[in-house]
Amino acid sequence: MFLLTGNKKPNFSTEFFISFITTTSYAVMSLGVATTPSSGGGIIYWSRWLFYMAACSLLMFDTARALNITTEDYSKMAIFTGLTMFNGFLASYIVTQSRWIFCGLSSAAYIGLLSFVMRGKENLQFRSLKPFVLIGWTLFPVVFILAPTGFGILETLIAEASYLILDIITKIIFGIMTSRLK
Repeated sequence: MFLLTGNKKPNFSTEFFISFITTTSYAVMSLGVATTPSSGGGIIYWSRWLFYMAACSLLMFDTARALNITTEDYSKMAIFTGLTMFNGFLASYIVTQSRWIFCGLSSAAYIGLLSFVMRGKENLQFRSLKPFVLIGWTLFPVVFILAPTGFGILETLIAEASYLILDIITKIIFGIMTSRLK
């Protein structure tokens, strides 16, 4: 990450910790720890959502900073992020039809979070931030619904590859882009 952002010495910024948390999440998933079989027989890696609670709250800090969102509103964004991810965890952990209750609660919290992002001030250095957030982040619930956690249209391997690509785009590339705003 340091080499990609052009830093010559380590800078333990939010981008570093977001990358570290995401890497730890993938290490846990690669070990097959914290999984649940889906009703369709696929594997659900529910631990992802617990790691997302931490990583995405830090991501909200960078987003709020880039959009000149107040500290008070950032606090609300962090709470909505936590609620989104915790309910996403419950929706992925519970394999009965009750999971849709938590999917709905997660979606409601996500919409609340997006309302803060969309109200943020435009950043002249990063004009594509709002569309980047809206499109990139919204693809996560789409994968969730299509994956074994939802309707089971996507196989586990395809869903996990999709999450990996989205994580690289929405966390690593986003971190590189926002690190230049400092």
